[in-house]
Amino acid sequence: MTDSFSPRSSVHSPQQARPSRCGLWIARPGDRRPAPALVTGGPGRRAGVDCGLILVFLFTTGCAVLPSPYHPAKMMVTTSVAVPDDGYEDYVGVLHIHTTYSHDADGTFEDVIRVANAQRLDYVIVTEHNTLQPLRDGKQGWHGATLALIGMEISARAGHYLALNVTQEIDRSKLTTQQVIDEVNRQGGFGFIAHPYFKKRRWTDWTVTGFTGTEIYNAAHDTLDENHLRLALWTLTVPSEPFYWSIIDRPYDPLRTWDALIAQRGRVVGIGASDAHEVHVLGLKFAPYEVMFQLVRTHVLIPSKTLTPEAIYDALRRGHAYPAIELTAEAKGFSFLARDAERVVGVMGDEVALTPELRLLVSVPTSAELTLFKDGQAVASTVNTSWEIPVTVPAVYRLEASRHGKPWIFSNPIYVRPAAPSANRTQQTTDNVKTTPQ
Repeated sequence: MTDSFSPRSSVHSPQQARPSRCGLWIARPGDRRPAPALVTGGPGRRAGVDCGLILVFLFTTGCAVLPSPYHPAKMMVTTSVAVPDDGYEDYVGVLHIHTTYSHDADGTFEDVIRVANAQRLDYVIVTEHNTLQPLRDGKQGWHGATLALIGMEISARAGHYLALNVTQEIDRSKLTTQQVIDEVNRQGGFGFIAHPYFKKRRWTDWTVTGFTGTEIYNAAHDTLDENHLRLALWTLTVPSEPFYWSIIDRPYDPLRTWDALIAQRGRVVGIGASDAHEVHVLGLKFAPYEVMFQLVRTHVLIPSKTLTPEAIYDALRRGHAYPAIELTAEAKGFSFLARDAERVVGVMGDEVALTPELRLLVSVPTSAELTLFKDGQAVASTVNTSWEIPVTVPAVYRLEASRHGKPWIFSNPIYVRPAAPSANRTQQTTDNVKTTPQ
């Protein structure tokens, strides 16, 4: 394994890769459930807004371009296929959350629990800046129907690092980034590179080793961080739902970096992070938990009907997880698995051996545009609720689902490895070597 990696050689700049983020995209009627307001606690909101005001607003914020929905270039429509039971339970939660334990958030831990229970989240992972004080205060555990876990976001020299399942704070000022990662692992924890493309603090050291994965979607920095002016203006002029819908975009740079890391290092787990910092100004709530907890959630697959901290951490370590943007549609029930003949041999995050009858099976709870990626390249697409894909070569396969041109689900990969030689073939090869004339 080569330890060095530079994203510059394999990641296009946002200007080269991304379509314009400026735009207002309205979902089709009946395709979305009502979303919470961007700002709560203030006077009643108007139900609509004059079209002229919208146009003026779009021009004044530099967002007069209305991009059309994206349609995959390679499209094939398939009939539905039966997807077998993989033996896993799908638990949904939100990770990377800040409260008043951090210096830059106004929402309380109790606010997090209230919203998590209201949204029927199975778990939340609170990760305050450089402190485990919530853990010492006894916040970890069950609160109603939601299991709350406590981690920590460490401000390392190369960027921010999400440390999970740790029990002691780390004196980052005396340690290199590699030493921070090593200390997290020494405590029995594990971690993820946080918001690697945050403009104010990008991740700068790709030579480090020992991390479990990276955030492939960060709701705060991949959306709101680039739209502060628009956020404020939408707050004062029009309902919030079109604003949030308009800023959702595929995270091109983090996904390219993730694919490149996998190609070089092997298994690297991708997660979705809310990075929620609910802020209160003059009695108003900006980016409230009610919205941030829908912008991205991370589902974990656990082979048990009993949810425990150990089970959540194990699923995240293994990549038995998938992030989903659930502002307009919930993703629970999504599956991406490998089947050999009639037997399930792996789910996302697993390594499986190539066989003549190996198939990848996809299932989503509602019709979507499904795109298969092979070694980081899109190779096929379809529109359906299920999909069966024959596998003929070893590669790293992952799946993305989108709806109406907006990203929805990102699977972790299934790693298809070359088949091991059979015992008979190995014995024949050995015999041939022994009888070869000198």
